[in-house]
Amino acid sequence: MARFTFLGYLKKDNKKTVFLTKEKQILLVHQGDKIEGKYEVTSVTDSALSIRVLGDGSEIVIPLVENKPLNVQMR
Repeated sequence: MARFTFLGYLKKDNKKTVFLTKEKQILLVHQGDKIEGKYEVTSVTDSALSIRVLGDGSEIVIPLVENKPLNVQMR
């Protein structure tokens, strides 16, 4: 996940969309989405993105700091 950079988020109709970039690709991520077939987004807040690793079920909380690479914190 450190290859991704957080660009920002949009909140519309009480649903958050997180904008991530990896190399020249931009991803729009919502709660329930899968990322690269390895992770599932379990929650999105103003300050963090929580994901579950599909292989082992561990949860990762990622602080969202604009224009910075994602910094993973295992739970």
